[in-house]
Amino acid sequence: MLPILGKRPRPVPKAVAAPRPKLPPHALQRALIDTRDFEAGEPWRANADVVVARFRVPEDAAFILAPRSRMEIYLRAKATHGGYDNSSGSSAYTLTVNTPGIVESKMKKPAFPTDRHPEVIAWADKGSGFVQVPVQGVDYNAGTVTLSVPAGEAWSAVEVYYLSAQGEFRLYVVREGGGIKDWIPIHNNSFAAVHTLDQNSAEEALYLGNRAVLVEGFQLALEVRSPTEVDWNDRARHYVKISALALRIPGASKDELRRAAHLLMTGGL
Repeated sequence: MLPILGKRPRPVPKAVAAPRPKLPPHALQRALIDTRDFEAGEPWRANADVVVARFRVPEDAAFILAPRSRMEIYLRAKATHGGYDNSSGSSAYTLTVNTPGIVESKMKKPAFPTDRHPEVIAWADKGSGFVQVPVQGVDYNAGTVTLSVPAGEAWSAVEVYYLSAQGEFRLYVVREGGGIKDWIPIHNNSFAAVHTLDQNSAEEALYLGNRAVLVEGFQLALEVRSPTEVDWNDRARHYVKISALALRIPGASKDELRRAAHLLMTGGL
């Protein structure tokens, strides 16, 4: 049958392949998550799992933690002493502070007395707040640190921060307000192991275990379990350095950042 003049058959639309996602015009950059990026968490409790510090991801940013990324970590235990009143003394008083579990690292150390010891930091309250004081000596076998109270001074309290072999720690990524399944383990170890390694050495360096992408609403938690106190404050001078990749897209949502980070990691596939 001849087609009716003036009418044409409607064309059948052809299937069109969906466009491949393109890489966002923002590049990943190498970054370090270090001690200054963490905020204090919960107060330490003896032999309990306590998140003593956490890193909260800022807005418009994503951080990628990849397996085998390098990390360094030294967390100091805290010992306290009531101090000594030597205000009427004619000579310096030797004050000994017990430091349970103190361990010697492989870091180079200056001669005593020193206020630049890489393992031990001492503070004294002389009436107007804590000030750093020199460490006179360390006895690793006896588990003690020696300080010197000068004649004419009164120390009302003393704090000593030191590397300990007691306890363990864990790093993990967790969703804020999430449940028990909303976390990804990144690294766990004992203080005895990490504090006696040469972390600057490629042979003994520490590395992350699992992959994770952090965006706003997630945090990197630092959890400790130890019989000796671990207090997250500026005087402790904890040392944390974690290699990461960072992506910043101003105004982006969490989902956009996660998709962009995934595209960059997978080459846009």
